[in-house]
Amino acid sequence: MNTKLKFLGLLGMAVMSLTSCSNDDNKETDETTTGEEFVFAGGVNNPSAAYMLTSGTISGGTVSANGNGSEITGNGRLFKNGFYYNLANGKLSKYKFEKSILTLSKEITLAGNSLWSYWLNDTTLIVWNGSTSAPSADLTYNIVNTDDLSVTKSGTLTVTGLQATDKAIYLSGCVLNNGKLYLPYTVYHSGWTSTSVAYLASVDYPSMANLKIDTDTRSGALGTFSTLMGGTIKYNNDLYIITDCGERWGSVSDKPSAIFKVSNGATELNADYFFDLTAISDGNKEFYGLYDLGNGKGISRLGRKDVLLTFDDYNGSDVFEYYVIDVAAKTKTKLNLPLSQYTSSSPVFVENGKAYILVSTKASGSFVYTYDINSGSLTKGIEIKGLDYVNWISRLNK
Repeated sequence: MNTKLKFLGLLGMAVMSLTSCSNDDNKETDETTTGEEFVFAGGVNNPSAAYMLTSGTISGGTVSANGNGSEITGNGRLFKNGFYYNLANGKLSKYKFEKSILTLSKEITLAGNSLWSYWLNDTTLIVWNGSTSAPSADLTYNIVNTDDLSVTKSGTLTVTGLQATDKAIYLSGCVLNNGKLYLPYTVYHSGWTSTSVAYLASVDYPSMANLKIDTDTRSGALGTFSTLMGGTIKYNNDLYIITDCGERWGSVSDKPSAIFKVSNGATELNADYFFDLTAISDGNKEFYGLYDLGNGKGISRLGRKDVLLTFDDYNGSDVFEYYVIDVAAKTKTKLNLPLSQYTSSSPVFVENGKAYILVSTKASGSFVYTYDINSGSLTKGIEIKGLDYVNWISRLNK
């Protein structure tokens, strides 16, 4: 099968892997007695199904999906304050999760093809249609108060860059910074290759007014296609946004994967900053995700070219290494972790000076490693059993 047709067939799988990652300075330990403090999401391949399960610790021991957890469906992997939020068939559903049982609390219908979701704060979720098909360039949004699941504002933003011969526009990020909402997006040609342009839309928040669009040709595919995969870090009130020019999602043949800077309050990509990740990686463009560690550092994954040999390897082989990226020093440092699988995932959760890194391997199972950000030490922790893959980690009650 043509690799781009495979790409198209896997778009839905990308949407199935959503994440939310936050820093929480109020938590003092990774141990609880409830057994439901931490949540993992993953699935089995045959028959295909997705599950969530919880644990009271991630520092050691095991947790198994066999007889534990709940099956989940739809396009959501959103967890907040003990609730699970699911997107399916144009509806947002809120479930309480207790003792491995999901109980529906409320459900609402949203405008548009609601698939892309981002937390703006602990009680505000913005849900986007996230994609357009040519000739439309309209992105519909719903801002939801998750306390009572009410829509506080909805509307449409019309972005630029889509030509008559192009295929679609995909939203590839959404981040709020000092009163502005930044929306990187990607324009795809009819053959599912991306235009060699980085697009950044921005609006004032909460008014959702004063739309600005900036472009840059030093790289393309700004942001991360796989919805809530982390793609932005904040440092000194500035934003740093990764690009995704690898074959899996962006497919930008003539530009490197890189990191752009958006200065505090600006609406354009900083012309004086450009971190060429490909240049320091022997020409490798397979960078996926960027998870904020604080102090100008983040974690990204890089597909290793000597084992990433076919398009199918993206989805089912152990091919990805973890690196600490320093946006100020413009360096990357490899973490001593096993090769991991599944690009359309969010395997990093950061709080209290630690990054909890989910390494899901076909060769030796799925484990959580604790990375001490200050010391650089790595400690192997809990093993997640009973699933063919695990691609999401966070707190359930955060």
